[in-house]
Amino acid sequence: MRQSSKRFGSTSGMMNVPSLHSDFRYLPSSRSPSSTACIGPTTTTRTSTTASTTTTSTRSTKRAIFPSYNPLSAFHSGKYKTTKPASDVGCYSSTTFPALLQDRECDLDFYCQYFRGQNHSNYVAATSPQGPIIVSIAVNKRGVIRILIRTTQGSERIEKSMASLSIPWFRRAFGVSHLMILGLVCPALPIDSLQVCQNPGLPQELARMEERQIIRCYKFGVYHLLPGQTTEYQGLSNAQDSCTPAFTNFMHWLGEPIRLCGWKGYRAGLDVAGDTTGETSIFRHFENYQVMYHCAPLLPCDPQDLQQIERRRFIGNDIVVIVFKENDDDEQFDLTSVGSRQNHIICVVRPIPGANGSEPTSYRIKIAVKDGIRNFSPLDFPSVLTKDDASRDLLLLKLICGERAAYSAKAFATQLLRTRESLLRDVIESYR
Repeated sequence: MRQSSKRFGSTSGMMNVPSLHSDFRYLPSSRSPSSTACIGPTTTTRTSTTASTTTTSTRSTKRAIFPSYNPLSAFHSGKYKTTKPASDVGCYSSTTFPALLQDRECDLDFYCQYFRGQNHSNYVAATSPQGPIIVSIAVNKRGVIRILIRTTQGSERIEKSMASLSIPWFRRAFGVSHLMILGLVCPALPIDSLQVCQNPGLPQELARMEERQIIRCYKFGVYHLLPGQTTEYQGLSNAQDSCTPAFTNFMHWLGEPIRLCGWKGYRAGLDVAGDTTGETSIFRHFENYQVMYHCAPLLPCDPQDLQQIERRRFIGNDIVVIVFKENDDDEQFDLTSVGSRQNHIICVVRPIPGANGSEPTSYRIKIAVKDGIRNFSPLDFPSVLTKDDASRDLLLLKLICGERAAYSAKAFATQLLRTRESLLRDVIESYR
């Protein structure tokens, strides 16, 4: 399957001259590196749209220099607190890492568990005041009503008891239709526009539609600032031979070095046939997700190109960018130097030297987001992470949740709504 380095938009916004006023703000963080981060599952039943991207998940082959490690072990050991749903209402998933559960995965699991293969009804409306709508409803033998409403704005999962509905006894005696139940439970639905769809292929197609909207691959940009450097341009201009041991160790902590030529996993737009985008990269397989790092020193560098177009072509289109600041001092990274409209999350990492100036054993973390992006899980994120596997996984969790939060930003929201609307219309037109 063709994989692109661009998830949204184009490169047109990469070369903008940054303004003197930064659009970024730093998120608050816990002062204590030992703070407990709550990574429990969401219990909301209303979900918003996510990007429509599908990729094939391929587990990377670990090299011998990297020990075998279960990314969930730290959480199972109790270092970080997890929470369980108070009841069976809300998200339904077999995943063992609930904080990574996406809205579309909740919808998919909810539909597969309570609708597909069981007695239920599907109603569709190609045109309505709310746009295209697909509604699934099921009532089990215990009188529990479950409804899944899909619109361009997202999905809503509803659970309610039949006993709680105000239905005359004679209506109950002669049977209550699913459409009548929808009118009572969801009065805002355009009932007159809904038509029942009995196409036997629809349930499977609805499951495929939700699966296509689950993003399992992420690409993060990374560049390195040497002592005295504070801007994006300086970070993008550093050659591979300028990488310090501290930066190299940090990258090997983030992921595993891979040979690009012949690579079969997620490539994030990198050339895996002709080495035109470098010979190696850094990759991490994290739970059910693949993360490829667009590491600036490993990308082609043209000393004569003041803009470093080749590197900006990748990092300028990444939503999340990691900035490794060599010195742990008061010198701040200049957020106004970030010129790409695609970059929405900037993670500034500073190594904290060990005793007597030895190799860093921890990292100071500050995360900046563009205006309009809400804070995201885990909210109680420590300002200092120790250099261990559990802390790396916590950082990856934060960055993945950050990218998902950025999908609601103006730069992406309109396109996501159009994508979702197109998916709904395609299903309705094909199966009604």
